[in-house]
Amino acid sequence: MSFLTNSFLVCVLCVALYSAYDFQLGTTANGTLGYQETVKLSSVPLTSRIKNVFYNSNNTKIIKGILATDLQKTKAEPSVTAGGVGFSFVNLRLKGEKGKALNYLVQVFV
Repeated sequence: MSFLTNSFLVCVLCVALYSAYDFQLGTTANGTLGYQETVKLSSVPLTSRIKNVFYNSNNTKIIKGILATDLQKTKAEPSVTAGGVGFSFVNLRLKGEKGKALNYLVQVFV
């Protein structure tokens, strides 16, 4: 095999091994950190852990970006259920893998 083929194969394997579901919506550049929360839920066999994270700006600052980082590199699925970028509030739903713990760092930039 050629060097390029080997390099490509190694890159594909690295991407496949790193299969975390980090979530970024909007931009974090030129924004100040308005809210930060670490979400930790222990695992329960045969169940999916679900956590809702709520943020509401009291002084009507508009959200510029939302960043949810998976600290355990699982296949949890974050999603915005209400509000978000362009609003002054956000409801973020974190749904974990079945039988796995949930460990996320949620940051909201205004």
